[in-house]
Amino acid sequence: MIRGSTIKNQLLGTLVIGLTVMILLSWFVVGFALRELTANYLEDRMDAEIASILAELSLDDADAISLDARHVDALFHFAFSGYYYQITLAGGDAPQLLRSRSLGNASLPTPPIRPGEKIRQRATGPNREPLLVLVKSITVRERQLTITVAENLTPIEGDLDEFLWIHGLISVLFLGLLVAIQIMAVRRAMGPIEAIREGVIRLETGQITRLDENVPEEMQPVVEQINHLLVRMEQRLVRSRSTIANLAHAMKSPLTTLTQILRATDASLSEERRGDMATRLDDLLSLIERELRRARLADYPVSGRFFNPEQALGMLARTLKNIHFQKKIDIDLDLPPGLSLPFDEEDMMEMLGNLLDNACKWCQGRVRVAVREEARQVTLRVEDDGPGVEPEEIVHLTRRGVRLDENRSGHGLGLAMVRETVEHYAGTIQFGRSEALGGFLAVIGLPIERNLFRKTQLSTPIKPLPGQHSGEGHP
Repeated sequence: MIRGSTIKNQLLGTLVIGLTVMILLSWFVVGFALRELTANYLEDRMDAEIASILAELSLDDADAISLDARHVDALFHFAFSGYYYQITLAGGDAPQLLRSRSLGNASLPTPPIRPGEKIRQRATGPNREPLLVLVKSITVRERQLTITVAENLTPIEGDLDEFLWIHGLISVLFLGLLVAIQIMAVRRAMGPIEAIREGVIRLETGQITRLDENVPEEMQPVVEQINHLLVRMEQRLVRSRSTIANLAHAMKSPLTTLTQILRATDASLSEERRGDMATRLDDLLSLIERELRRARLADYPVSGRFFNPEQALGMLARTLKNIHFQKKIDIDLDLPPGLSLPFDEEDMMEMLGNLLDNACKWCQGRVRVAVREEARQVTLRVEDDGPGVEPEEIVHLTRRGVRLDENRSGHGLGLAMVRETVEHYAGTIQFGRSEALGGFLAVIGLPIERNLFRKTQLSTPIKPLPGQHSGEGHP
């Protein structure tokens, strides 16, 4: 594509070139067809004149030919009238030749011809005029009789040229009319694109939040994808703000405690208060370390890419093994080969990164991840061999700042973020106990549908799986 060109100019340029080529082809085809039809018509007429000449032709006992010119067309009698005939009788002592008076002493070109044949050709007449020549040969008394008839094409070709010029002029006018109509049609067709451009400008200035989807069918997928992208970006903004709120909530309590300790009137700090300050500082450091770890887990995916579990979870598992290297964790991935899911890779990696990070943190040494696609829904299972919590505590797992085991570092942010991501995709999440490994089990269901990025209220209930009786104290 030429830089700086526009779709409108490309369409109009292609249209003008196409119409011009078609009109030129039409002009040549019409000219050729008219000339051929005219030649066929003249050939039929000259064939009739040859028959008329044969009817007036006689051959005496001495094989001398004679023609009664009284019954031949009078045009053959006027000098250089443009209508000529020539009769040749071959054989005998010498060839015999008869010419029309219009031909004078000139001769018509006669190509080699066999008896019974007929030849049509073009030639130049005695006055340098273009001629259409018809030659026909028959056998008479074992001698070859050849009759040649010619007609001047100048008047006919003049009429044909005049017709073709008129035809060409009308064609050019027709081309201009078509181009004008197409310019109006292209401008009208480009109207929705201009409306989309204006809509993007209004988006940039904050006047609207979505593009109008009332556009032609060809443009609707583009507008829908742009709106989906806008929804996705808005959701990420909401999640970013939620993360900031989570961090603020988690850091508020230890910072307040430290402030109160530092503002105490005591000249020196007791061992108890020093220990309290150290604990609070450890909590803040753990919180910062956790957020840095989440950033590492979400660092390599490209936003907007489809989710390939086999590739993405393989990299995630290696990253987590390096983070929790002291445990020597075995992460078992049960993934269908070649599966590609229509979910944003960054969202999926953030969600599964939190679940797997929690599983690696609490497990004894084994973690299992399974992905299944069936009945237009994707099921994600993350389980480990950790200790678990009581079933009545499961409903508290995704509350902001809730941590079920106060003896482990963490501030209850991860599973709340998982829940928000699941709800953005109109999915479901359930917690329970793993029958295979005996530890924590998280099951996420995500529907595969066209509108994957619709807005939903954050109201998905957290339930234990049927028949399950324990979960895990994940942060």
